[in-house]
Order: sequence, then structure tokens, then C-alpha cells
Amino acid sequence: MFLDSYCPNSSALCNQISIILPNLSIFPNKMSLLNKIALITGASSGIGLATARLFAKEGAIVAATGRNQMALDSLVSEINASGGQAKAFVGDVANDADVKKVVESTVQEFGGLHILVNNAGVLKGGATDAVDMENFDFNMSVNARGVFCFLHHAIPHLKTSGGNASVVNVSSVNGMQSFGGCVSYCASKAACDMITRCASVDLAPYGIRVNSVNPGVVLTELQKRGGLTDEAYKGFVKRSMEVTHPLSEALGRCAQPEEVAECILFLSSEKSSYVTGTNLTVDGGRRNAGMR
Repeated sequence: MFLDSYCPNSSALCNQISIILPNLSIFPNKMSLLNKIALITGASSGIGLATARLFAKEGAIVAATGRNQMALDSLVSEINASGGQAKAFVGDVANDADVKKVVESTVQEFGGLHILVNNAGVLKGGATDAVDMENFDFNMSVNARGVFCFLHHAIPHLKTSGGNASVVNVSSVNGMQSFGGCVSYCASKAACDMITRCASVDLAPYGIRVNSVNPGVVLTELQKRGGLTDEAYKGFVKRSMEVTHPLSEALGRCAQPEEVAECILFLSSEKSSYVTGTNLTVDGGRRNAGMR
């Protein structure tokens, strides 16, 4: 070894350093989620897909859930072929029975639960004087009620995980600031943020941390699934990248799902061991830019 040629006792020295400083990240190959069991909702696409891939790379055992069986199977095959461990559990976050079954199946399959990532989300726009109750219920059923339902069923297992369990809810900058034309979506994400903060207080005595990430515009299929045409979506993305537009990202670009996944990883790992009740904006400055 290179160091040995200059210091014959270098190996012994390195061993002593690793004993004295066991928690410092001086070893680049250390996996931050090694053997942690992580349940990720909405894992078949977008931020959830990126998070599942990243978690597996960091050593987590991934329970991937969503409604798209084919996409989930593809993800699981990819992770397992790369030497990771993952399994798909199909379910609808808006269905209580499905949620309970997914959580119980995860625990039965892997023997516990350390991390819950509530990523599944929907968006259906509409102004306050135009939306109906179906629109309101659609957004709330997944973005708020679904988040709480998964949390409700996961809590007993997180409590027995041995401490330092983590919940990360994927919210939105829309939960922190009002935007026209999407009243029920904004309300659902504001509810998600309040669930996050209240749960962080209630669950802290059990060593369970609860945080959220609040992205701005991320290049996923969310807006198209909410009803935007391809042309309208292109215009939406273009406006988000024009730094002079009042609703743009201050950095002048939209986020990639992987950038949000990195923040979810941080909040799920021991690197954020003293962070709870935080709504972390990952919006390229959109919230502040909207106040210009």
C-alpha cells in the first residue's frame, strides 16, 4: 500500500483512527441506509422511483408500492439484479384496506420497518370558484388522507424498530404558499405539512423523526396526469424556467427527481439524526421568487 511505504505502521494507525472516530464519514464506501427496511409509496415513477433506486444503492431493503404492477416489477428486477433487495407490493394509497395490507406485508416479508417515505401524490387543478367537491376529495384523499393512513398503520412497527426511525412525507411548495388555480391541491399539501409537524412532536419520544420535502417544479408526469396537455405542460415548464416570470424557479430550471431523492435520503439517514418537524423546501427558490 502507498501509505505503508512511508509509514510501516500505517494499517495499525488507521485501525486506531476508525475506533476513535467511528461515526465520521471518512470511508467513502459506507452505505448510509445499510439493512434499513424502507417502504416507499408511489415508487413506480418520478420522485418515488428515483428514491427507491437511491435507497437500494445506499444499502436499504426496499418495499416499493404503487398501483402500476408492471412498473413496480421492473424496478424490483433492476434493484435485485444490481445486488440489492426489493419487493413490490401493489396497492392504492386512497384505499384503507390496501394501505394496511401493504404495511403488514412489508413487515411480514422483511421483519420490520425503519423508514416510511410517503411519496404518492396527485394533482388536479382548478380555481376556488370552479372546482367541485370531487376535485377537492381527489386531492385530499391521496395527498393528505393517504399520508396519514400509511403513517397510522406504520407507527406501531416504527416504534419497535430500535430507535431513529424516520418518516419523510413528499409535500410541495404549494403547501407553504398560495398559488392560483389549484386550491384543493394547495390545501392538501398544507394538510400534509401540518401532519408532518404534529406527528414529529407526538412521535419524538419514540425516536421517530418526521419531516417533509417540499419540491417546486420537478420533471415528472404529475402535471400531465392532472390534466395538462403536452402543449400546456411545455408552457408550464417554460414559465418555470424564465427567471423574470413571477412564478419561476429562481435558479432558472426545473428539478430532476434524483435531486429531490437526495434530500429524502438525507432526512431518512442518521446524518439528519437531530432533524424533525422540518418542511424542507427543494424548490430552486420558487417560493421566494413568487414573493417578488
